[in-house]
Amino acid sequence: MTAEHLRHLHALADPSRIDLFEQLRVRNRPMSTGELARLVPHARRGIQSHLAVLAEGGWIEHLRGEGRAAVWQATQRTVRWSTTDKNDPSVAQAIEDAYWVAVQRRVNRIRNYDAERQTGRWSDSWLDAAIGRDYSLWLTAEDLADLDDELAGLMERFRARSNAHRKRFETDPPADTEMVFVVLTAFPLSQET
Repeated sequence: MTAEHLRHLHALADPSRIDLFEQLRVRNRPMSTGELARLVPHARRGIQSHLAVLAEGGWIEHLRGEGRAAVWQATQRTVRWSTTDKNDPSVAQAIEDAYWVAVQRRVNRIRNYDAERQTGRWSDSWLDAAIGRDYSLWLTAEDLADLDDELAGLMERFRARSNAHRKRFETDPPADTEMVFVVLTAFPLSQET
């Protein structure tokens, strides 16, 4: 990503905007403002403004139409940056803001799933398939980088499988297919924790 593009990470540092972007990205097809409003109800108020900010940042593009009939599509697939990108203060602040929104989204999704699990929202097959593991490993920084590379390769294989499933349906997935949230986080722990 370019430094100019990273400066626009602030566009994703809003829960409504990141949810709109995610709908466009994971569904991987053009969608109207009206359809996005249906899928992200908490973004309805101010949806035109949210979409304009995302487009200005280069995260989505306006294809055609106006108002609720306007059609949009995602332009970015992966958000990545390096430590050198943080040398620009505006980029560093945008990265930090987006990072904390992403962390909060992860926590909220885990809480939502747990509540749904307890209320019986998910079948036994989905409950059995859900993954909830953590590991504490003694690694070097190089080991951790290798682990990241291997996990990224594995996730790319499953992204291809996801895309194959996605091609089977026009708008809504069949009953046996759900969007699955996968979060991979690894970081050093202080010896005091």
